[in-house]
Amino acid sequence: MQWGGDNAPDAVIKGAIKAAKEVKETICLVGNEEIINNKVKEFYGKDNISEMASNITIHNTTETIEMEDIPTVAIKHKKDSSMVVGFNLLKEGKGDVFISAGNSGALLTGATLLVGRIKGIDRPALARNTSSI
Repeated sequence: MQWGGDNAPDAVIKGAIKAAKEVKETICLVGNEEIINNKVKEFYGKDNISEMASNITIHNTTETIEMEDIPTVAIKHKKDSSMVVGFNLLKEGKGDVFISAGNSGALLTGATLLVGRIKGIDRPALARNTSSI
């Protein structure tokens, strides 16, 4: 989970809990475990997110890529950020999808440098949520 974006991390946590009730797959939130569980306690009165959904896990990280960070510098120097750790988990086959509401430049840079491109694809692409349009 990346903390960037509107209403983060609140909306990301609430969205993950809602999604966990609709899918059987495991959802791994990548971010500061203490912050995540404090938010769960604030919103739902539970001590940790696993009490909300058994198919949600947390991979703890200690750094954050901010919206004002220079993407290439952030990806290279913030090795324990949720974005870098999430991309590395994806590259290692420990996940199938990576979603972030964070720094778009860092997202594209990390995807290209850390995960790599699919053979035959020359340029990365971004998808946007059109459900609120």
